Amino acid sequence: MSKLVHLLIRNPKDDETPIEAATQIFSSLLPAYLPIWKRLFIKPKTYAFELYLYKQTIYFYASVPAAAETFVRSLITSSFPNCIIIKTEDPLPHVFESADTAIGEVIPNNFYLPTKTYQDFKEIDPLSSVLGFLSKRLPEERAAIQILISPASFAWADKTVAISKTLIHDVTADKYTQNPQKILMLKKSSFQGGKAVVRLLVGTSHGNALDLLRQLAGTFGAFSLGEGSQFGFKRRFVFRDVLVNRFKHRTTRWWERRYSILNSQELASIWHPPGLLLTGIKNIAWGKTLSGEPPENLPIAKNASDEVKKDTNYFATTEFKNEEQIFGIKTPDRRKHVYIVGKTGAGKSTLIANMAIDDIRKGRGVGIIDPHGDLSEIILDYIPNRRANDVVYLEPFDTERPFHLNVLENHNKQHKDLIASGIVSIFNKLYGDSWGPRLEYILRNVILTLLEIPGATLPDVLPLLADRDYRRKQLPKVTDQVMRDFWNNEFEKMPDKLRAEAVSPIQNKVGQFVSSQMIRNIIGEPRSTVNLGEIMDEGKILILNLAQGKLGEDNASLLGAMIITQIQLSAMSRAYAKEENRRDFFLFVDEFQNFATGAFVKILSEARKYRLSLTMANQYIEQLDEGIQRAIFGNIGTLMSFVVGARDGYLLSREFGEVYSENDLVGLGKFEIVVKEAIDGLTSAPFPAKTLPLPAVKNENRDKIVRLSKEKYGKKISSHQSSVVRPQIKEEKLPSRTRHVPTVPPSEQVTRDSTSDDSKPRVTLEDLYG
Repeated sequence: MSKLVHLLIRNPKDDETPIEAATQIFSSLLPAYLPIWKRLFIKPKTYAFELYLYKQTIYFYASVPAAAETFVRSLITSSFPNCIIIKTEDPLPHVFESADTAIGEVIPNNFYLPTKTYQDFKEIDPLSSVLGFLSKRLPEERAAIQILISPASFAWADKTVAISKTLIHDVTADKYTQNPQKILMLKKSSFQGGKAVVRLLVGTSHGNALDLLRQLAGTFGAFSLGEGSQFGFKRRFVFRDVLVNRFKHRTTRWWERRYSILNSQELASIWHPPGLLLTGIKNIAWGKTLSGEPPENLPIAKNASDEVKKDTNYFATTEFKNEEQIFGIKTPDRRKHVYIVGKTGAGKSTLIANMAIDDIRKGRGVGIIDPHGDLSEIILDYIPNRRANDVVYLEPFDTERPFHLNVLENHNKQHKDLIASGIVSIFNKLYGDSWGPRLEYILRNVILTLLEIPGATLPDVLPLLADRDYRRKQLPKVTDQVMRDFWNNEFEKMPDKLRAEAVSPIQNKVGQFVSSQMIRNIIGEPRSTVNLGEIMDEGKILILNLAQGKLGEDNASLLGAMIITQIQLSAMSRAYAKEENRRDFFLFVDEFQNFATGAFVKILSEARKYRLSLTMANQYIEQLDEGIQRAIFGNIGTLMSFVVGARDGYLLSREFGEVYSENDLVGLGKFEIVVKEAIDGLTSAPFPAKTLPLPAVKNENRDKIVRLSKEKYGKKISSHQSSVVRPQIKEEKLPSRTRHVPTVPPSEQVTRDSTSDDSKPRVTLEDLYG
């Protein structure tokens, strides 16, 4: 028994190739019959052309001997040049998984008379009846139609001609009419023919498989010809295991003569790739609808060396030289960043998950910023055992073992201005509607001052602005003379009313952020438990779960933007390391418009030098400020578009060089993308592709990984600590109508112990939170 390969054939739904083109496929597969002495040594090949219904989708297949694969591929692509051929696993076992199955055959009753062919159907595809029945099946119902063909002796044609000569002509007084059946016989015998068996298989969980089988067989009545042959339904009364085995192995006992002779026209009518005439049938597995050739140097997985595969992230498939090929993007090209845009539900998160999983499995450093939480849950299921200790899984809403991240913990004094700019940009993004130059000036100086004070945290913004005694204790630690002058010569000399008006917006904005117990647990500790620079340099896996439903939208945006800023600073710290010693780190940011601050532009333009590669995704372009839009399209190397709205379609069409129209981009299906990819340092022309599904094999290490990560990077909070709220800060005496500092309800106030040491150089965390 020769080994079979299974070829999935997908044709575009707008393909206008005539059905007649399929006759060439069958004519070429049914050559002259071998003499009997050759058949003793050379067994004629058997080919199976099949249709499958699985999960309410109809697939077209050809299962052929492995030795004939190249030949069959060339026949199909020469006849239907727009189709895609994909080698897959055998689809038949999926049908046999059903609890109840039934097998039968449909056979023409006369081999010498033809059935209906595509020439007898006007503006209708001959398969419409069969496919219409399959398209209306329930999700649990499955089916297979298997057409086995093998070369036949020319004797069938000679016999057909001989039979036709025995027919009596119609003769009347005024004319001579040839017998219509004779015409049909001569027409059938004029085309290449072969032995054929048409098998049917139906599977269901309702116990009605036989009933559905009969209904499916009935659809072949559409091929019955009044003066010609009709398909009849038959069931073989042999052992079921024999039938199943023959179906699975695509074999039959030709010597039993339980077959018919079908010519190339008849075969083309009952099997051909779907096209324009079948667009009204739902649930057909169509091929690509967009034209466009991938570049010759596309990084495909087939025949690539292990070294190349290790350095490539594979994420999609496309038609490459008439074959469906998996392709990806190389590491050097990813350093130019990737931007993904598309409507919700189009497949963006699945694409990001696939790319991240590929990186994780290949030992790369990865960061995932997830504003919904679903992406984090997916990736946790695919982390291999060998990388369990590399995972840094952060849940800001975990109030039992929160991680600590002091955004003012400055390891490099030269980055003070960058840290201040980053934090100011974050608040500016959230509260831009009520922003002003005075607010920004004061907030920037407050941050720069706190960066001079050892152990300062972001909540210290409030006492620094509101408590004169606190300022007097802390300012001696500030070495920056500009900052000292600001506090002594500007801030302290402002009239009380003006100072209250100036600081109250900052107090409101920062106070709103730090008033959350969850947020204070993270940013209120002087010493961080998470070192983002170490995570990047050691190639670890950072997963930040910012589920907005648990954390709140503003809190999620602030924390995400702060961590991205910290990652940027950690990357820029690599300026002191040789380029070859800078380890690549791949940062994925889903719904990144939530975190795209003004400082983000700097990351896009400079991160490549420090081996920080960004992959950003969001739903539509107008979610981004114009400055961010310009930075993205001016700096990214790879652009991927899922289905988008009309306005984005117009903009992206121009970005793709108008190779694809607005309608093309608006009409993309789920998981379909148009890609303009950086390849070997140059940007390719855009081409269509389809993203890969998630890997089938999961590692199921989620609970173990989460536990290990929290033990390493979380710090248990005692019940006393978690129940204590921020005490009321000692305020300067200001006019009552200008007092904007948030206060704590009297029932929740905590008074300082009278025995506390007032000589302490600063207000510690214990002083503020108990």
